[in-house]
Amino acid sequence: MHIDVCDPVLDFAARLELAEGSVARVAALEQAVAGYGVSCFAYLNAGQRMGPVHLETTYPDAWIAQYVANGYQHVDPVTLTAQRTILPFRWRSLIDGDEGPGARRVFAEAETFGLADGLSVPIHGLDGFAMMSLAVADAALFSAAGQAARHAVQLMAFHYHAAVEREGAARPTAANPLTAREREVLLWAARGKTAWEIGAILRVAERTVVFHTENAKRKLGVGSRSHAIATAVARRLISP
Repeated sequence: MHIDVCDPVLDFAARLELAEGSVARVAALEQAVAGYGVSCFAYLNAGQRMGPVHLETTYPDAWIAQYVANGYQHVDPVTLTAQRTILPFRWRSLIDGDEGPGARRVFAEAETFGLADGLSVPIHGLDGFAMMSLAVADAALFSAAGQAARHAVQLMAFHYHAAVEREGAARPTAANPLTAREREVLLWAARGKTAWEIGAILRVAERTVVFHTENAKRKLGVGSRSHAIATAVARRLISP
């Protein structure tokens, strides 16, 4: 299995840039990994930015329901191993481990849903823990010849995680009530651009720029554009 890693990974990263929301993101990865023998996947993010637990998956719905109902996250060797290591690993490498009857039950039941083997990519950061698990139907991915393919899939997992984190960072919070677009409009305004000029830069109508500016003013509790800019800079929401 000879694969040029750069092209499929870069193509996938480019598609992620255009993907808006989890549905488009999932579809992009589903298409990207189809040629690697991946049947389905699950991305889990337990970082603070995305809330308690954020899941994007193409696993069978019945398996997800069964997994949650039985509290398998507490005994699943794949999840537990991913929290302890930074290295990608094959699921089958854990089957012979001394993980206890609960772990063996998870593996046995997962296999009935077509999840007999796979690859998991742990992702650890300052914000918390995330992982990408991909069910693999073609064992060729784990052969010596499949090394480049595994590398490509691993890089795609990191790109996927980065896309989710970007979306999370763009969400308004108590500390940062502005949307990404509102911050962008104020940033250009702080650089001296008019509403018309900002619209031309962002390729939106002037009235759309005004709409975002008014929303930003309301959220920041100010009455003018200049005051909104000053407040956003003081609160480090923008850096002109």
